Amino acid sequence: MKKFQYFLAIILVVGLVGCNLPKPGGQETQSPEAVFTQAALTVAAELTRVASLASPTSNIPTETFTPSPSNTPVPSATNTPIPCNLATWDPATIDVTVPDNTQMAPNQIYSKTWRIRNVGTCSWNSSYLLIFDHGTGMGVTTGYTQQLTTGVVNSGQEVDLTVNNLKAPSAPGTYTDYWRLKGPDGMVFGITPTGGTFAVKIVVVNTTSVTLLPVIGESGSVRSDGVISTTEYYVGDSGTDKGLQLFIDYDISGIPANATILEVKLDMRNGNVLGDPFGSLGVLNLFMHDFLPLDGSDYVLTLPGGNLADWGSAAALGTVEVSNELKAALKSKLGSSRIQFRFQFPTTTDSDGVVDAVQYVLTGSVLNNPALLVKYTTP
Repeated sequence: MKKFQYFLAIILVVGLVGCNLPKPGGQETQSPEAVFTQAALTVAAELTRVASLASPTSNIPTETFTPSPSNTPVPSATNTPIPCNLATWDPATIDVTVPDNTQMAPNQIYSKTWRIRNVGTCSWNSSYLLIFDHGTGMGVTTGYTQQLTTGVVNSGQEVDLTVNNLKAPSAPGTYTDYWRLKGPDGMVFGITPTGGTFAVKIVVVNTTSVTLLPVIGESGSVRSDGVISTTEYYVGDSGTDKGLQLFIDYDISGIPANATILEVKLDMRNGNVLGDPFGSLGVLNLFMHDFLPLDGSDYVLTLPGGNLADWGSAAALGTVEVSNELKAALKSKLGSSRIQFRFQFPTTTDSDGVVDAVQYVLTGSVLNNPALLVKYTTP
């Protein structure tokens, strides 16, 4: 800007000098000295004016540029793919049978059931296996496998996995077996949340085994018309088309109140099957029934719910099985002197005038069956 102003001043001086040069025609003119003197004075005055207009320092504030904060990139969540084969469980429901630290007798036979959920993307079918991974080997050997399911278990569904005929070791102690799953490709796949295996854990303890026989004089039969007998032991239909129900009483006073009941079985063998009670009257059912002393009012006309066991054929009477229902019933009576049961068919009579019943008879003065077989331990 200053250079431009000086340039204008020089042009002005030249103009002034030109205006004062001698004119042609002999007209009177100023001397050259006077002309240049006047021009110099004019230029000096103009330069002074121009300089006064120039401002050496600008007072206009400059705007400071503040950069906007940079955006720090937020890492995006990584999507972990769900495996094809993966399982988990609910801690509240995984142990359908035999919870951890269940007490058992030496050499006791038992079944273990786990409830497992498929949380992979692939459905399980009959090609999948339940495998013994490692541990004590209670009734199974290294390399044991069994079919996981005979159906299809889709993602999100649960399945109960049962291993039968497991056997507790003979020596007291704590024992654990670990199990896993295997896909049809031969790859063993994981279980969450523990990262691989699920287990059965038992405690083998020294036990006491007792056989409890019916108490003679307290046990007996009651007919639908109220007639009772403590010397005959029938359940079914009489020859006079009267219903018969069997009432059995056991003395449990010898089992300590603080006992831990490990196993209960009911031995129904050696009964006499008369006629066709299972074909004409239905399934024989067992109920807990406090009846002492026995009288005609103990006969139950209708079949209630909550049976502890049932038998659907004469052959079934010959099978002696562990019963968790009987175990629970006995535990509820510990500290008492007696536990009592009622045997009952759902149909009172088939009205054919023929005996259709199951009968138990005395051997001398002893009624050997039905016998209650109990194993327990005490602290």
